[in-house]
Amino acid sequence: MPHFTKILTLAFSFGAVMAAHAADVKAVCKLASDKRTVSVAFTNPNPRKMACEVNCEMTLPGGFGAVVCVKEVPGNAADLVLCTEISKASASYSGVKGVETACRDPEAPPNSPGDLEKHEDVSDEEADALARRMQQQTLELLKRLKQN
Repeated sequence: MPHFTKILTLAFSFGAVMAAHAADVKAVCKLASDKRTVSVAFTNPNPRKMACEVNCEMTLPGGFGAVVCVKEVPGNAADLVLCTEISKASASYSGVKGVETACRDPEAPPNSPGDLEKHEDVSDEEADALARRMQQQTLELLKRLKQN
């Protein structure tokens, strides 16, 4: 059990650090006046490059579409256009509905759940028991907060 706790703590700490770096990078999806061309511009105030994936949620008459950009963004970039896509659909885009950005330091160790599993030496039963205890503690905390 102590190994799982250490892994869990490391995962949360690493995730918080990665989220802080990712939050620094801003991506903007811009729809050109032709209503068919979408460009993705990045601002990265970090001095190091970041690997980013951006999903531009686009509206279409009667539906929606997506423009995806996956690029390494140089350090200290300001409003740098790294992707441009022209719609091949018959309809033009109506506008930008939303933007989802996920970035990470490409030189940092991977933080996917599969990578963490390689280092775990606890059984599935122990992990399930810990998850149940954490869920129960959260529910108890919420009940106490409601009472106050």
